[in-house]
Amino acid sequence: MRTVRLVAILIAALPSPGAAQTPARPATLDDVLLELRSLRTDMLELQAASVRAQLLAARLQVEEQRIAGLARDLAETEEQIRGLDAARNPFTDMMLKELSKAPAKPEDAEMMSALKAQLEKLQNGDPALKDRQASLTQMLGEEQARWGAFNAQLEALERELPGLMKKK
Repeated sequence: MRTVRLVAILIAALPSPGAAQTPARPATLDDVLLELRSLRTDMLELQAASVRAQLLAARLQVEEQRIAGLARDLAETEEQIRGLDAARNPFTDMMLKELSKAPAKPEDAEMMSALKAQLEKLQNGDPALKDRQASLTQMLGEEQARWGAFNAQLEALERELPGLMKKK
């Protein structure tokens, strides 16, 4: 492979028979060595760009998976909140007022307090679900920003590549 390149470089350096009759200086070994070094540098730059592109693409894929998981969790949490909202009705207030009164039997007190807690949860919404929703929304925004940053790096690398290819 190197021999073929060296021959191609030497042939390219030789004047063509149909060229103008201006005397061209023959390629020296220093010229060939300089060209080989230039090619080596270009290949190393392309190799580094390729590795960076692969890493960024992998990171982008991981971010997409994280975003999909967070979006799924957020949708489930919002569905649970909507379920609580749908279960709310005007009779909840009446039931809470009734349960606020002293129970007729002391043994019913525990059951009444549990029922009252459930009704209050329906009436006020579940604070833990709302906190989870806020947390997931924030995490989703952060992951989307991270995805955007990786994507911007990948686009910058893509813009660099034509310059690296033109050097050859």
